Amino acid sequence: MPTFIPVETKKGISYKAYIRIKGYKPRCKTFSSITLAKKWAKKIESDMEGGEYKEVNSNELKIKTVEDLILYYKENIAPKKYSYAEKYDVMYDWWIDKVGKIDVVDLTSANLASCKLLLMNTEFYKGKHYSDSTINKYLFCFSAVLKWAVNELELIPVNPMSKVEHMKNLTERSRRLSEEEIAIFTNGCIKHSLDCLVFFLILQTTGGRYSEVEHLTVETIDFINSRVIYMNTKNKTNRSVAIDRRLLDLIKKMIEQKGIKSGYIFINKNGKLLYMRGVLQKIIKECGIEDCHIHDLRHTFASKGAENGASIYDIMVLLGHKSMAMAKRYTHLTQKYQDEVALKIANIMPVWSF
Repeated sequence: MPTFIPVETKKGISYKAYIRIKGYKPRCKTFSSITLAKKWAKKIESDMEGGEYKEVNSNELKIKTVEDLILYYKENIAPKKYSYAEKYDVMYDWWIDKVGKIDVVDLTSANLASCKLLLMNTEFYKGKHYSDSTINKYLFCFSAVLKWAVNELELIPVNPMSKVEHMKNLTERSRRLSEEEIAIFTNGCIKHSLDCLVFFLILQTTGGRYSEVEHLTVETIDFINSRVIYMNTKNKTNRSVAIDRRLLDLIKKMIEQKGIKSGYIFINKNGKLLYMRGVLQKIIKECGIEDCHIHDLRHTFASKGAENGASIYDIMVLLGHKSMAMAKRYTHLTQKYQDEVALKIANIMPVWSF
């Protein structure tokens, strides 16, 4: 029988599930809820008792150094766990460069803390340093690899990243573009290319993430109902968003000019994905739009929706958030609309007839 032990953490109560079956190494894994812990334990225990459970052996995988660990995770585990796993490649490569030669069993929290300080002090471009959120992404990225080494490989007993403090007091960026800036940006895209204009308009009018738009295919454009469908997104869900018929016509024109029948729609002559991020950043610079990130188009979409009556729930669904926590940054924009609705309801109440 599995054993479940509640553990108090900074985020609340977690549950450790222990499984001991004769013939197998003891298994242990921590979950955010007792339900998830029991579900995992039931599956593993059933596989063990049925002889179907296969233990992962780090020796068989020839994993000794941190570089071995990261490369195996990058090539075999990450693609199954994350959508667009390739976006983490630069982070994996950074960690390999800094601690790759260290044996996994010799890696310490002190090594990782030193790397964190290095990230904090790195000037990556003309006086610019990594933001706190970017530093956290690097830490979380490698922490996932080490967690796998603990839980699946049992190569190390504890994740050394657990003792490294993450950056705190992060301020959520909520920059939105003005009507004038949107017009300037649009004109800049028109001057560059049809590809650029279509990419920009999809970002601006659907609230899609850059990677979601980048990976759109002919198959994920609903030409009949005029919608784009974002598949297997960051939150491992699918969602569809309506688009204007004029934009749909531009998409049709673009793929017809390229002779695309299936697959990705934003590709070059060699069939490889276009690096639209670099193009859009260049246009931002040429147009003189200050303090503008591509992700700000997503904030602009949400802000416009909130100001025109979209509820927090509507914004959550359209942006593909798992919970309302992220969408609540637009609460102050939805308040005016909600106040107007409340007053309309109040004005038709019979209490005013006395």
